[in-house]
Amino acid sequence: MSAMRVQVIIKCSNGKSGGWLEPALLDKPTLTRAANAAAVLEASVVKAGDLSFDEGAEIKLLCDGAEVFSGRVFTKSRTRPEIINIRAYDELRYLQNRDCCSFTNATPGNMLRQIAGVLDLPLGDVADCGYRFTAKVYDNRRYIDMLADVLSDVLRAKSKHYFVLAEKGKLCLRDCREMMVDCVMALPNFSGYSYLTTLDEGYANRVKVIYEDKRKGLRREYPAENRTDIKRFGVLQYVSKNASANRQTRALADSLLKEMNRRGERLSVRGAPGDLRVRGGAMVRVNLNLGDRIVNDWALVQSARHTFLGGHCLMDLDLELI
Repeated sequence: MSAMRVQVIIKCSNGKSGGWLEPALLDKPTLTRAANAAAVLEASVVKAGDLSFDEGAEIKLLCDGAEVFSGRVFTKSRTRPEIINIRAYDELRYLQNRDCCSFTNATPGNMLRQIAGVLDLPLGDVADCGYRFTAKVYDNRRYIDMLADVLSDVLRAKSKHYFVLAEKGKLCLRDCREMMVDCVMALPNFSGYSYLTTLDEGYANRVKVIYEDKRKGLRREYPAENRTDIKRFGVLQYVSKNASANRQTRALADSLLKEMNRRGERLSVRGAPGDLRVRGGAMVRVNLNLGDRIVNDWALVQSARHTFLGGHCLMDLDLELI
């Protein structure tokens, strides 16, 4: 495989250049893109010539001339006067802002458009999730958490994964099935993996959905449980309580049990050949014997970390087996 040209370019603030400059790179730049989270570029550059920039400066990562990341510098640090260590984020960083919001008779796309309008952020492709909700109210919540909450409802109702991400400076809402990458995680194509199964992360074999109106003296409880798993693991219970009667139903209890009544699985792959199409929210194929199961299917990428070294790229992936 031929070496790629990796460039970091920064829009400088001084009067001499006032434009984009390409500083020399030190060490190994990394790009981390997790699902429903801001992409993070970390790089060390050499301070030389007209290079001068502050926090908030625009920055891009180019690979063979193609834009892979665009965002703004949020952190600068130094270990030597001539070396600047940079941490930059893409537009999803602004979705960490908190707000008090209400949405009525809306779709996830409507929510994203409204939030983008408040933050003055441009929009790209916004998928139609085929899902509309009557009302949502959020008090001092991060915008990204509001969107993740509704996308969890979509997953529960439609069994489809959607993700918010930034592409070329624009906020997008994408179906993971539109981000299927034709690369296979199979030995010996990577340096190693780790596989974990657990009951500690979001597992439940009994669910209670409760509606309570203390003013009217009303209380309704909708239970759902898996007796077989209770005998195997003991009672592991999840309770959902809400003052909105139309949101607390037996159907919700059954849906929550279906979603939560499976053990957590985490598969991490290290040192795979880099593919810049792979990012949080994308899908890759996995072909592995994991000991207690053999996997030959698509997996959802929760996080992808690309490391660039000597014109080559390696990636570490955190995967969800779905």
